[in-house]
Amino acid sequence: MTAKTIYTKLSKFRQQPESAVKQKKASSALVLASETGIHLLLAAVLAGAMIFEDCAPFGAAFVGASGSGLYGGAALVGACFGSLAALEFSPGLRYSSAAILTFAVAFAFYDWKPLRRPWTMPVVTGVFVAFTGVITQGGKDWDPAEIGRLILETALTAAACWAFRGALAPMVPRKSEPPAAARRVGPLALLCVCLSALAPMEIFGIPMLGIAAVGACALALFAPEQFLSWLGMWFPAPSADPQGQRLVQQKLEQTAQAFRTLCDSLRSAFRGPDNDNDVATVFDRAAGRQCRACTLRDRCWKTDYNTTFNALNDATPAMVERGRAEAVDFPRHFADRCIHFPELVTAINEELTALFYRRQYNARIRESRAAVCRQYAQLSELLGEAAAELSRELTPDAVADRRLRQRLAELRLDARAAVYRDGRGLLRVEAAGPGCAALARPSRLRELSAVLGIPMRVELEGEDSISLLQQEPLMAVAGVAARKKSGETVSGDAGTYFKRHDGKLYLLLCDGMGSGPEANRESTLAVRLLEQLLQAGVDARRALTTLSSALALRGEETGGFTTVDLLQLDLFTGEGELYKLGAAPTYIKKGGSVQRLSGRSLPAGLAEGEASALDRFSLRLVPGDCVLMVSDGVCSGAEDGWLRERLTQFDGASPKDLARELVTRDLKDATDDRTALVVRIDTRKNRPDHPDG
Repeated sequence: MTAKTIYTKLSKFRQQPESAVKQKKASSALVLASETGIHLLLAAVLAGAMIFEDCAPFGAAFVGASGSGLYGGAALVGACFGSLAALEFSPGLRYSSAAILTFAVAFAFYDWKPLRRPWTMPVVTGVFVAFTGVITQGGKDWDPAEIGRLILETALTAAACWAFRGALAPMVPRKSEPPAAARRVGPLALLCVCLSALAPMEIFGIPMLGIAAVGACALALFAPEQFLSWLGMWFPAPSADPQGQRLVQQKLEQTAQAFRTLCDSLRSAFRGPDNDNDVATVFDRAAGRQCRACTLRDRCWKTDYNTTFNALNDATPAMVERGRAEAVDFPRHFADRCIHFPELVTAINEELTALFYRRQYNARIRESRAAVCRQYAQLSELLGEAAAELSRELTPDAVADRRLRQRLAELRLDARAAVYRDGRGLLRVEAAGPGCAALARPSRLRELSAVLGIPMRVELEGEDSISLLQQEPLMAVAGVAARKKSGETVSGDAGTYFKRHDGKLYLLLCDGMGSGPEANRESTLAVRLLEQLLQAGVDARRALTTLSSALALRGEETGGFTTVDLLQLDLFTGEGELYKLGAAPTYIKKGGSVQRLSGRSLPAGLAEGEASALDRFSLRLVPGDCVLMVSDGVCSGAEDGWLRERLTQFDGASPKDLARELVTRDLKDATDDRTALVVRIDTRKNRPDHPDG
């Protein structure tokens, strides 16, 4: 698939007109020229930014940050021009020399791995600025003030070069990316230094904006956590790469289309066998074996053809119904005339048996081919849904985002956070940084929930990252009880319940064919496969059809099937769906009434694997409602009045006790496995330290 995609793109490129190719080349050249000009102008401007008298190291720092390529050369030219034009000859020559030495090292050792480290070039630039300062001072006396000034200038040069590398990251290609802190601090530091060069407002002979630049660099060096926290209040955190997301979406869509095309091509290629199912072929083949050497062949099949045809036609209904031919099935005149009649009947029975085997084989082939096509179609749909999910972009919530950032700054937590609304309008928080571990604490989670005005819960937690999602207003309290059939070591039933990260609750109950270890193996396999599909985000209907197709293929060898009862409930809205594949009735208690929901579908493994084969019921549950799922061993007969009466009397106090009571009733009549799963819906108590359901 990847090779095909690359070939398609190259083909499209080759098919482009020459004018389009020239236009792209001209556009790239224009971008390169503009970025080169930006480096040249910025270096010239920064070279004139003075911290104090005759101290302007920012041009050399910018050269160190620009690298060794075309951009670095443009920055070198700009820095030399700016230093010689804005400064006196001696300091201008000094900083030009420092810039030239810095660029020479970057150019000569561009492929040296230590040079790629974040602090290598800043240190090199600072050393050359200090070295040229020592040379310029010459034989003059060094007093403590001069020494302190040189040390401060060296440190500021290194800090400025480090910050400028982060500011230039979008333009300058590097084998190693600058640190995240440099990418955040760099633009602000670059802006402050540029303003100090363009607007030389002085306080006690020192440019005011130069003081701001020095302060920003010093704060970034000696108090990075506070500085980044302050910046985080006003600058949003970088979001996911939309171009990469679109690329993944396109790949998924293309793969989905490929599987859809494969499915269509297989369906058109899978033709039925030749018309060999007609019963007439039985007589043709039997006659070919017995009548070829018979002396009466021409009389029977030419002269008296109509008589022979009618005799065989009259024998067909009884022969097909019985599954074999008997002498009494044929008219008396035909049996008396045929001199090899017993041998002919034997040959007809052999050909009839072969016909039945061919019919069974062809039916199995058609079912297997149809199952393969369905699997490819379902895979195509799953990939298409995944691509559609990527296209649903998160919407930033500016108000909640500002509140959260201010609170994190007040708490002095080293964490960068962003607040979004997903496709359903639910609030979610994405945070990264060493301080994320503190956000998972119940007390901090309550504080953030209060700031955002919505209860939040932890969705995913990594080493230095965390995702918070809006808490569901509903919760579920469940109880399960099971009892195996008398004389068996294990139960053939299997069930589970779980809540997905998007707030959807799933209740699942499967009953394997029969009882004992074999039934337990089949039902456990069905539960495990369904849970994995649902946890992966697969739609419940599609997960069930996929399971049914898979069990049908598996059943060709094992010959088993499994009933499936699946409830999907959204804990944000209370809306849900109940799906059944040959399962026992499900009971819904709302207030003082009990509703029975039963279906007519076949179990998984016997159904065709199509969505239409499912029984589906729509539900809407509110706090206080209960759902009861049972296997057919609980109510082995048609009478379930006692069960409905007991559920009507249930006060919701203990679902576990009710489930245990149902499976232990009349144990002497336990002729099958019994399983009961009871769920009560409640209003969630918003306590992040005690998650429910």
